[in-house]
Amino acid sequence: MTTDTIPLTPVYTITIASNGAAMVDGEDVTAPGTDHQAARLAALAEVRIKAALHGRPVRATVKDTDGTALPLVVDIDGTTTTLAHPHPTPPATAAPAPPAAGPAAREALGALTVAAWRAVSDPDAAHTPETADFLTETAEQLVAAGADRTETLRVIRNAHTIWHHTRDDDPDTARELAPRLLGLLQDGHPRRTADVITWSTTFSGATI
Repeated sequence: MTTDTIPLTPVYTITIASNGAAMVDGEDVTAPGTDHQAARLAALAEVRIKAALHGRPVRATVKDTDGTALPLVVDIDGTTTTLAHPHPTPPATAAPAPPAAGPAAREALGALTVAAWRAVSDPDAAHTPETADFLTETAEQLVAAGADRTETLRVIRNAHTIWHHTRDDDPDTARELAPRLLGLLQDGHPRRTADVITWSTTFSGATI
C-alpha cells in the first residue's frame, strides 16, 4: 500500500488499557476484561468502518499498554499497514476531510446495510445482545454519513426490535445501548422511544 497519497487527517487514536478496555478516539469499543488481542481487533474493526465511510484508507495510532504508539494505516478491506515513522503533522490550517461522496463511499454504505441485513437474517445470531449492539453502531454510522433514509430507518427499527427481545437476558448491555437507541429514534418513533424510556426507568429506577 502506498501511504504518501493518504490524507494526513483524520488520525484515529486507538487506546488499549491493561484491563482489556479499548477505545477509539475516546469512545468505548470493548469492556474491561476483554482479551488484549480481541480488544485490539475490535478497535481495528471500528476504524475499518470509519475507512469504509470515508471510501479510502485512514490513518490510526495504537497506544498500547506498554506506552508504545504504533502508527498504522487501515484500509476498507481490513488490511492494516504498520508505518516505520509517525504520521506526518498536518499543516495548522488543515481540516479533517469529509467522507467521500463518490462511488466508493456509496459502495461502503451499501456494504454496511447488507451486513446489517445478514445479521438480522442469521437465525443463530439474530436475537443476541451482540447483534443489537452491531445494528445500533451500524445505524449511527449510516446516520452520520447521510445514507439512504429508508435503509437507515430499517436498521434503526431492527436495532430496537432485537434490543427489545434481548434486554431481559442481558440487561446491562441493554442499559448501555438505551441512550444510543434514543438518540437514533428521536421524535420519529414515539412508541419505540416510549418503550426504551419505560424499560430503562424501570431497570435503573431513574430516567435517562
